[in-house]
Amino acid sequence: MPNSPFYQKNAQSLATQYNTLSFEQVHASWKHFWPEKGEVVLDVGAGSGRDAFWMAAQGCVVLAAEPVAQMRAEGERLTGNSVEWLDDALPELSQLAERKRQFDVILVSAVWMHLTSAQRQLALGHLAALLVPGGRLVISLRYGDFADERVTYLLSDDELIAQAEGVGLTPRLISSRQDDSLKRQDICWQTVVLSQGKA
Repeated sequence: MPNSPFYQKNAQSLATQYNTLSFEQVHASWKHFWPEKGEVVLDVGAGSGRDAFWMAAQGCVVLAAEPVAQMRAEGERLTGNSVEWLDDALPELSQLAERKRQFDVILVSAVWMHLTSAQRQLALGHLAALLVPGGRLVISLRYGDFADERVTYLLSDDELIAQAEGVGLTPRLISSRQDDSLKRQDICWQTVVLSQGKA
């Protein structure tokens, strides 16, 4: 993945930045769909472990997938044994596919913009296969360029919904665009919640 060296090199500072915000702050727009106690959750591109740690604290069984070794180390330091960590990445999620596990909730936060349109379509097929019937797939969309060497690709909620419907996923929530929680200018976020079958 083209952005892995950046995340590897800056893992500690990025983890510190991400962890200045709470799960509740970052993910307020889809509160109605937050995972509940006893649910099995997958956090894809789990980064610093902030979100995985919060979901585990709610009583969820959490698996965190993170392909960058140093970011994974930062996440494991935060979550301890409360979260299971795995070296895996979109679009294939090959390690997870081999395990044949399914999840009530899959969170893909601040990842989608790093995938090309073709990779997103492939990823959605794999993610849909990992959901239990009626499970929720939550994807956050970041609009705005990075001020460093990270590579991103144009995205939109329209593209996501069209691609999702192609693999049998139905939109349950399409949030309005939200200002960046870190107060960065020219950056905003949108969250889409999808589920298997009809809403």
